Amino acid sequence: MLTPTAKHIRRVTWILYGLEAGAVLFVAGLVALYLNPFWHFDEGGFLDWRLRWWNIAGEALIATGFFTEALALVGLAAVVVSRFAGRRAWPYVVAALLVVCTVVWISPAGFTRDLDAHFEWNLADGFNVFRLQVWDDAASAWRPVGSPAWQSTIGIQIQPLLRGYFKLNDFQRMNGDIGTRVARIIPIAWPIELGRGGETLEDPDETDLMRAAAREDLKTVQQLLAAATGANVNASRNALNINALDQSGQTALILACRSPKANPDVVKALLAAGADVNLRSRTGYTPLTWAQVRNNAEVIRLLRRAGGRP
Repeated sequence: MLTPTAKHIRRVTWILYGLEAGAVLFVAGLVALYLNPFWHFDEGGFLDWRLRWWNIAGEALIATGFFTEALALVGLAAVVVSRFAGRRAWPYVVAALLVVCTVVWISPAGFTRDLDAHFEWNLADGFNVFRLQVWDDAASAWRPVGSPAWQSTIGIQIQPLLRGYFKLNDFQRMNGDIGTRVARIIPIAWPIELGRGGETLEDPDETDLMRAAAREDLKTVQQLLAAATGANVNASRNALNINALDQSGQTALILACRSPKANPDVVKALLAAGADVNLRSRTGYTPLTWAQVRNNAEVIRLLRRAGGRP
């Protein structure tokens, strides 16, 4: 039969093994997420089916590592108390009861909660902004949650998935938000429906004029063009703004013509302001190409009159 000292030493050994195992599992999960080799499309144009399972495996390793580390830390606290209590067993019983009570306490509210993760990313610098937040109804604004350390812990789990998604789509810069599910007590997190509509992306290169043209919002387009023309800028600078490109190589005119309900008046206003009728997007489409695809006879006529080519 083991002596109290031998039992104490054995418990300490198990806890140290738990701390080491938790750290190894956590690091292994992170490495798996960062080195996922399946961020690509298959021959049918769909995401490689192995991508999701690889990410799930990485997230499971991280979660297991965190859970193991948390239990080991509780055990370590019990070992320290037991050491000063004459190596008695009651600290371990108290530790086990605390774990059970914690589970019972958080179970009515659920073991996870959904947060919004706001980010600003570029290929050169990585994530300049990554912030977990909730909507504050009283202030009608987003409110950050958690400490900086907690936010960073969540960030290192979510960011490799976002980075892979951005590179898959050949983005150079991207701002936006992604729904994030976070476990209570232990900071385990994963994105909700990434790549399946769970994210809101905003191209930093997209201008107000592009957004108005894409919505076929004639009034806003006219206001923006009037403001640009009325500002103290020369004609070449104004033309540059009119022909600004988003990351897909699309101009305001291309976006206006791409719409299934393209408004000829919007197209006419953009052409009158100096929009280049023959700029091509990265897909090789010109405004006239899109007008022909949409079979919009009036827009086709306007573009051809302006010298447009498909």
